[in-house]
This record gives sequence, structure tokens and C-alpha cells, in this order.
Amino acid sequence: MKEIPVKTGRPRRYSLKPPAGFANAELAHGVAQLQELAERVYDQIEDLPVEALEFAAGGSYLTISMLVLHMAWAEAWWVRRITGREVPEALWGQIEKASLGNIGGPPPSGYTAHALIDICRTVQGQYSRIALAKIEAIDEVRKKEGVTFSVRAVMGQLAWHWTYHSGQIGLLRLLWGSDYQWRSEDIVALVPR
Repeated sequence: MKEIPVKTGRPRRYSLKPPAGFANAELAHGVAQLQELAERVYDQIEDLPVEALEFAAGGSYLTISMLVLHMAWAEAWWVRRITGREVPEALWGQIEKASLGNIGGPPPSGYTAHALIDICRTVQGQYSRIALAKIEAIDEVRKKEGVTFSVRAVMGQLAWHWTYHSGQIGLLRLLWGSDYQWRSEDIVALVPR
């Protein structure tokens, strides 16, 4: 059996510091969780060359580049739905190619890991965090475009989404030829305040 290289990943972090300036402390904690999930993805891909990011196993249409851009798109899409704040046009142009409607088509190509990470950090730091900071009522049930939701539930959906696709990224990385070793710090969380 061929031995493959293994990257030792950064520890999973649980004692997260929520960003300041949020009207709702629980929502700030949820944003900190999304940021940590994104940091895990960045750690999974930062050392990969473009050919690994564009690798599609067994004729699949999924690549690491597609999945990373898709997670950024989904976060921006949901935050726009929650807040009504438009995603800046230049940023939307970078991520919409990984929308649900484009999955199954040719995956985005030509991205370095650094470029993908920058796009995700821009979505979270210059859009999502700013748009979500003013929300006070996270359990208010809302309806938009035929979908019923609450902000708390959407934050849970986004956490599941980042987690699910992070697992796919790990598998694609392994199938391409480089494994990733998961580790954890002490599993003690800070209480949202």
C-alpha cells in the first residue's frame, strides 16, 4: 500500500471569543462558531496546490474549489435573506458560480488556496459579521421567498453546512493523495454572554 503524506491539522477550538459589537450575544457566539469552522477549512486547504483544489474523484463534479466557494456563497445567501442587506456586487460575482443552481456544471477553476481563503474571509469579515451584528431577535420566525426560518435556525444550518462540506473536502484531499489529521484542544466551551 502506498504511503501518503499527512498534514497535522490545527486543533479544533471550543473556547471561542465572540466578536464585539453584536446586539445579541448568542448570535455573536454563533458567528464565532462559523468563523472557527471556516478556519478549519482554511487549515485543510492552505497547503494544497491548484491541481488538488481542482481534483474531482470518480467523475464527480465536486472539487475542493467548488465546495469552498459554495460554502461562502451559502453563507452570504442566507445572511442576505436574514438581513435584507445586499452582498456587494464584486463579492457576489466571485461566489455565485458556486450557487446551488451551478453545482453539477463545470466547477470553478484557477483558484489558489490563498485566493479561496481570501474570498471566504471577505464574506465573513466584510459582509456576514457586519450584517448580522444589528440583529436582536434571533428566535423571531420569519418568512421570505416561501421559506420559513429563524435566525437561530439559519445559524445552525450554516454550521451544519460548513461541517458537512469540510468532511467532503477531507475526503477529496485524501483521494487526491494527501491526508489530514484531525485534532482537538480541550473540549470546554465559553458560555455566550
